[in-house]
Order: sequence, then C-alpha cells, then structure tokens
Amino acid sequence: MIETQLKFLGLSDDETKIYLILLKYGTSSVAQISRLTKIGRVNCYHHIEKLLSKGVISQSQQSKIKSYTAEHPRIFLNREQERLNVAKDIVPELLAMTANDPRKPKIQFFEGKNGIKNIFEDMTDQEGGEIVSFSNFDKLTEFIPEFLEDHFRKRFEKGIKTRFIAPWTGIAEQFQENFFPENHDPKLSEIFLISPKEFHFDSEISIFGGAIAIMNLNDENPVGILIENPELYRTQKAIFDLAWLGATSFVTG
Repeated sequence: MIETQLKFLGLSDDETKIYLILLKYGTSSVAQISRLTKIGRVNCYHHIEKLLSKGVISQSQQSKIKSYTAEHPRIFLNREQERLNVAKDIVPELLAMTANDPRKPKIQFFEGKNGIKNIFEDMTDQEGGEIVSFSNFDKLTEFIPEFLEDHFRKRFEKGIKTRFIAPWTGIAEQFQENFFPENHDPKLSEIFLISPKEFHFDSEISIFGGAIAIMNLNDENPVGILIENPELYRTQKAIFDLAWLGATSFVTG
C-alpha cells in the first residue's frame, strides 16, 4: 500500500494522511485538512510543522489564513538522491578512518566449507613467514581432505614454515605422510602431538601474517572468524610459543 511505502520514506501515519489529502484536494487550510483527515486541529498543526520541516509540503497565506500545498511527489526522489550523494561522499572517508586505526581489529566471518577454504587460502597469500596452529587433524582430514594436499603444496612452495600442536591419534600420525609433498623441506614443518585426553581441541586456531583464524570444522555448522590486528596477533602468537616451549621442554627434559 502507498501508505506503507510513504512511511518507509519517513512519514508517520498522520503525516501520510495529510500529504495524501493535500495531493488529492490541493491547497487547503488547517480546518479543511482536519475535517478531511479526521485529525484534531491541534494535532494537525503539529504534523503540518513536521511536514514543512521535511520539505514535502509548502505554506502560503491569504487574508491571515494559512494554507498548505503538497509538493510534487518527485520531492521524494530528490530527497533520496541527495541522501545517496551524501553517503557516496562520506563512506570513503569513514572507511579510510577505520583502515587507518591500527587499534581497531578487522573482523571477517566465513560460513560453509567454501568459507573455511577461503581462510586457508588467505594463509598462503604470504611469501615466507610462519603459520602456527592448534589443530585437530582428525577433524581437518574429515572436513576438507580433497583440499589439503594442494594447500600444503602451496605452503612449502612459498617457503612458509608450519608448526602444529595437535592431539595424538592414528590419523594425526599419518597426516604429514598423507598431505605434505614427498619432497618438502623438513625444516619448514614441525608437528607436536599431545595427549587427546588431557588436551582436546574442538576448533582450529591458526595464527599467521598478523591475523588469527578461528574455525569450527563441523559439517552441520562450519564457520570461521578471521581477526586482523597487530596487538591481538602478537599476543596469540606469544601464547602459542609459550605452549610450544612448555610442551617440547617437557618431552626433552
């Protein structure tokens, strides 16, 4: 209905009634508007002032009697075009402000298997560097087995070092053999397997290139979050390094 559409464009129910009456009957006084819309005169004055401020009606006066006229309906197009022009001008400036604030994390959400694959592809956008992960090889293998071999090939081709902390299972023991290239540089990969009873990871957490990826590898509700922020990255990387140091020191000691 046209009333609903005018409400969407910013008019209240009573303002819509007044505008449509003026559009239909032409220039009218408050008394005439009140009679035709069945809105009390006091309320009519209130709504008329609102319509005047919005620029959708105009006022004239003859013999001390004020009358009101609906502006051409094109006024709504003009108003929205003006708002669109303002938005086009200001949005780039607002985006620039966001991008230039290093304290504000950039957060992206990914859904479905393709979304998770996009996160893994982001990991291989870097040249060199390191990816460290708290991982569950069983879930990773079950979730995207067809994708992993090509993914790890790209990691090694780009000289990206990889360190994993993961629960110790039969699948975990075979993970490197199943998905790493046969001729990969062993210096670029380290895997530390831990007790699955004491340390079980349900989610995949990878820390790389100034970003943190948290992924739920569940077929029913696969979802990932990618957080880019230098301070959060450094903190999470330090937590991984501490876990790595503690785990490896315990074994070697």
